[in-house]
Amino acid sequence: MTKRHNTRTVARFDDPEFVPMRMEGLPDEQVWWKNVSFDKETGQGSYLMKMAPGTRSNPHIHHGPEEFFVLEGDLTDHDGFRYRSGDFVSLTAGSSHYSRTDAGCLLVVTHRGATESIQEGAL
Repeated sequence: MTKRHNTRTVARFDDPEFVPMRMEGLPDEQVWWKNVSFDKETGQGSYLMKMAPGTRSNPHIHHGPEEFFVLEGDLTDHDGFRYRSGDFVSLTAGSSHYSRTDAGCLLVVTHRGATESIQEGAL
């Protein structure tokens, strides 16, 4: 990621600084993220996310809206709804889900509030 004069941040999917995304209950999933503007305290901001083929996210509830853009690959929510490359998705505050990918995917994610891990049966 490149910072220019503290007014611009540029992040690329080929940057080497991606780190494993820590997800409660899923310590071995091959999911990586690169923070662009995400603030863990407020749960607001954006990040780049890479999911390897066959991985999933943990079940969680959104306390604020979440939006993501599927840049490449596929993503399927727990209810069977399938997103594909080029889809821009907006989830409302109070929504809950988890997602999996068959082929792997690249996502641009923006949160406008915290998320909280929940049990799969709570969906």
